[in-house]
Amino acid sequence: MKRQGIEIGRINYQDMGNWNHTLHIHIFGRATTATKQKYGEAVYLPQRSSGFYDTFKPLTEKDVIEMRTEIERLMETEKYKNF
Repeated sequence: MKRQGIEIGRINYQDMGNWNHTLHIHIFGRATTATKQKYGEAVYLPQRSSGFYDTFKPLTEKDVIEMRTEIERLMETEKYKNF
C-alpha cells in the first residue's frame, strides 16, 4: 500500500491456535497524527452509535487490489504455503 501513499507501520501475523487452516485478517488504519486512537497504541473500537465511524471512507478498488496482492504474496511464503 506504500505505492498509494499509505504507510504500513506494523503488521502482526499471529497463529491463534485455530484448528483449521483459515487465514482470517483484520485491517486497522491509523493516522500518525491522530490524537485519539494514536498510532502504535492498541486498537479500541468504539460502538457504532458513537459517531466515530461517520467520516470513514470505503476502500477503493485499488486498495483492495493492493491488499489482495500482499495476501497472495504472504500465502506463498514458507509459513503459509500449505494452507
